[in-house]
Amino acid sequence: MPARTGRQYLDNLKSLNPEIYLNGRRIAHVTEEPVFAGPLRTIAEQYDLQLDPRYVDVCTYVSPTTGERLSRSFQPCRTKEELVAKRRHFQLRADHTFGMMGRTPDFMNAFVLGWNTNAPVFGELDERFGENARRYYERVRDNDLFMTHVLINPAIDRSKTSSQQEDPFLHLGKVRETDEGIVVRGAKMLSTMAPFAEELVVVPFGGIAPGDDDYAVVFTVPIDTPGLKFICREPVAPAGRTEFDHPLSSRFEEMDCIAVFDDVLVPWDRVVVDGRPGSRDLVNRVLGSDPSVLVVNGARSLASLELLCGIATKIADATGIDNFLHVQEKLGDLISRLDTLRTLFYGAEAMAAPLPDGTWVPYLPGIMAFHMQTAPTHRRMVEVIQILAAGNFFYAPSGGDFANEELRPFIDRFVRGRPGVPAEERVRLFKLAWDVAGDGFGQRLMQYVNYYSGDPVRLTAGLYLGADKSEIHRAVERALAGSDRSLDIPLPPEVLEMAAPPQPTKPLTGMYPAKSQPSS
Repeated sequence: MPARTGRQYLDNLKSLNPEIYLNGRRIAHVTEEPVFAGPLRTIAEQYDLQLDPRYVDVCTYVSPTTGERLSRSFQPCRTKEELVAKRRHFQLRADHTFGMMGRTPDFMNAFVLGWNTNAPVFGELDERFGENARRYYERVRDNDLFMTHVLINPAIDRSKTSSQQEDPFLHLGKVRETDEGIVVRGAKMLSTMAPFAEELVVVPFGGIAPGDDDYAVVFTVPIDTPGLKFICREPVAPAGRTEFDHPLSSRFEEMDCIAVFDDVLVPWDRVVVDGRPGSRDLVNRVLGSDPSVLVVNGARSLASLELLCGIATKIADATGIDNFLHVQEKLGDLISRLDTLRTLFYGAEAMAAPLPDGTWVPYLPGIMAFHMQTAPTHRRMVEVIQILAAGNFFYAPSGGDFANEELRPFIDRFVRGRPGVPAEERVRLFKLAWDVAGDGFGQRLMQYVNYYSGDPVRLTAGLYLGADKSEIHRAVERALAGSDRSLDIPLPPEVLEMAAPPQPTKPLTGMYPAKSQPSS
């Protein structure tokens, strides 16, 4: 099956029977659960988007082997033109959700594309595993399946490694091998979008300690595999929310789940790393995701920041405070931050170059710098929205109040904005602002932005450790050399060369016990 429609996605989801638990009860049918109605509709729209005649050439590419249209997120980037096309695809999907959903189908599509590229690496321990990685990529590509993933061990006792926990299978690990495959037990966090997914990808992340090879398992399973259970967090968008009162949270809540593996059998043809001796070193060396994941994340970040900046400026306009100097200063700062990030995002693409394997990627130092600055910018934009909105968040009658014929004249009179901004327009704006800056939906999004790719301290330290500092050090050496070398200036490059992907050369310290760090 080539690229699917939303109806085809929902029909297949109905045929599955995963163990999903919400508020203590097992969900009988995911597609009939009211809490899931909004996000399911949005995901179906994501699938419809790729076959819409207006967008089909942006969202799909023609398979060179079958001639069928496939989701462009699965396409390897062998030219700069393909990289640009892929970025446009990711942006279109992100703009559809205003960047409110970070785990739409294109994210994991880009992730497993890297498995195809890294198949030889996964095959180092066993040739079968490299083939499994490659075939899995082909299977999900050709069937356009929706995947979720789990990476992180539950934070039960972070002073101890996986094997040192009170129970050796609190963290997910291999229990035994059988003729059919490996049996795994334990838990992982957090499986975002699990209730809506068809496949689960399991990859350890964050460093596996020496002697913990049993926990270095990489595999895939269908979402309804026996023994696999998902426990949903409390919804931040309960059932029954309307688009009038909650324009974002009613549509875009991403459910996060604890994944519990109760002696789950993983067939051999779905194993990518099996926990044998040497598995730890391999998993610590390669995550396996494709570099285009950085573009997916960048497109989502940019879409959300554009929305936040727009909300802040619209609030100032609607309430007539945009002529105040201190308000203009705040808004000017937000626009400056947004334009800086836009320049980093598009500039990294303009400076794209191929990696040794022929994959075209954005200028990696630029896209990483973009990534490091998105979370603080998001936090500042939310803060400014809160400052400008102040008590107006709560001066916003509900959609039911607007429908009340007796109340409506008073609402239209007393809840309007500056001249030209009627009450309904003003109220809708502040409800939109509340969703991103005050409601639980917005607070969950903030936490996601801060931590979705790991601890920001660790990530920033890794950027320092992996950076090529030779050029800035040469400037220091010239300054120290004095006037004798004042004219010994290197010519500026015509084109800035691609730096190697940031790769820390030694363990990061201070966040995890030293014995759990990847070896240098």
